[in-house]
Amino acid sequence: SKSIHYGGNRKSKPFIPINCAAIPSALLEGILFGTEKGSFTGAEKKKGLFEAANYGTLLLDELNSMEPYLQSKLLRVIEDGYVMPLGSNKHIKVDVRIIATLNERPEILISEGRLRKDLFYRLSVFTINIPPLRERKEDIAVFIDKFIKYYNKILGKTIEGIEGPMLEKLTEYSWPGNVRELRNVVEFAMNMSN
Repeated sequence: SKSIHYGGNRKSKPFIPINCAAIPSALLEGILFGTEKGSFTGAEKKKGLFEAANYGTLLLDELNSMEPYLQSKLLRVIEDGYVMPLGSNKHIKVDVRIIATLNERPEILISEGRLRKDLFYRLSVFTINIPPLRERKEDIAVFIDKFIKYYNKILGKTIEGIEGPMLEKLTEYSWPGNVRELRNVVEFAMNMSN
């Protein structure tokens, strides 16, 4: 997603990522669209991420974690190009490219009612399907090399790679935590090695 932003014509504008699964829906609405003072107890006037990302890119990571009512508000913003902060009656024009990620297959999410079909079709102008690591075992060695180089710099180490039997074990594993899990395993191993 960073590559899409920084490789495009919006590269000089903001790139703002947000993990929709990490924030409760009640807070996410205000974070995305902004708030007006007094819109709820303790609320202050605050610009939302759509305004902050104006002319740039907003990454909605794990979009399927967003409640359906919030998905419908998001669809309205995408279609109309305006946001209305919580507690406000004024519309604010925004021009934001949206990149959204899903951590499950869209057809399953739609059939279970966890992803609005109209929102999915509106966002899926261009779709990239990245299979889980367990379905592309040939990439494991490539990721390991990349992570070793990265953590060598961070940890001040000079590790050159891993031995064949360990690579075989890592390749046989199913990686339910996907690339993040592999990264953590490499970081842990490098922290423990001399």
